[in-house]
Amino acid sequence: NARYAVKKLNEIPGIRANSLDGVFFKEFLVDFGGTGKTVKEVNELLLAEGIFGGKDVSAEFPHLGQQALYCVTEIHTQRDIDRLANVLARVLA
Repeated sequence: NARYAVKKLNEIPGIRANSLDGVFFKEFLVDFGGTGKTVKEVNELLLAEGIFGGKDVSAEFPHLGQQALYCVTEIHTQRDIDRLANVLARVLA
């Protein structure tokens, strides 16, 4: 499921998922730097749609820029992941 999520998120203009390396299990970073929005702004947009966004790591790791830590496990369905990707694509357009 995490690999599917990374693939779907990487299809959205301005977003780069798992940009540090290609190895991951359930957790990965999503870089929103190309969207022109901060992680805080993205998370607020997602919350307005009933979705909790990733953990904002921009304050703890400023050298990473506007990145958030996401975790996708077996409890997240393909439908959940598609909804996240669709909402992100819409609110960031």
